[in-house]
Parts: sequence; C-alpha cells; structure tokens
Amino acid sequence: MVEINTRDFGVVVVEDTAIYDFPDGVYGFEEDKKFAIFEKSFDDVSFLFLQSVDNIIPCFLVFDPISIYPDYKPELTEEDLKSCDAKNIDELVFLVIASIPGSVQETSINLKSPIVLNPKTKKARQIILHNNDYSVRYRPFMSDSEVHP
Repeated sequence: MVEINTRDFGVVVVEDTAIYDFPDGVYGFEEDKKFAIFEKSFDDVSFLFLQSVDNIIPCFLVFDPISIYPDYKPELTEEDLKSCDAKNIDELVFLVIASIPGSVQETSINLKSPIVLNPKTKKARQIILHNNDYSVRYRPFMSDSEVHP
C-alpha cells in the first residue's frame, strides 16, 4: 500500500499494483514519472483518476474509452507497442483523459492521445494515435442540436 497526497482528495491509499511508470511523463507534465490509478465514488457514481505519485498536481479524470466511444479501436505502431513492453495490443489497457471546463455538457474527452497501460510490466505512456478519426476534444455529452445546428 502506498499513500499519495492529492490536491482534491487529501491522502489517498492505493495498492502497489495501481502504480505505473511513465518514462516520458504525460503531455504537459513530463517531469512526473509515476502515476497511480484509483477510484472515487460520488453519489453512488464511481470515477477513475490518474494521479501523480510525486506531486499533488496533476490529477486527471480518466475513462475507459469503450464506455464513451463503443467503436474505439486504437491503432499502434510497432514502436508504440515496444515502448509499452507489449507484443500486441491485446496486452494493453487504454484510458482517455477528460476535461470538464464548466459543466458536464462541456466535457471533452481526448480520444487521440490515450493513456496506454501495460498491467503486466506496469509501464505506461501517453501515445498519439495514428487514427485520423479521433479528436483531442470529443464532446460525448453534447445534444445533436449543439453538434449539428
């Protein structure tokens, strides 16, 4: 068990297995090399967070991309697989970072640059996918009238 100081949740205790090494950090936070994944519930709804182990910031709200975008099929290069110590994509777990600027309706999800985790080796990276159809600002909670005025 590891205790992690967070800005939003105080001290959070996580299992050693919830900690991943990010050799390159996360975009914008390259100096943070270790992150933990933990779950928090609010009003019976659970959320996943990706928290720096060494600093109280950053902490990202993350989602399983399939729960937001059911047809999500990331394409990784051989180099991407190698950087995650994986032989094939089935060995990996994908999470996408959410941004909630003001309201849930304004939430955007970065489908283009997922967090890629190898649960076996505990190595992780944020990778820019070669899929051209994924956005860095996918807005899952916009109504059709907002998307197509």
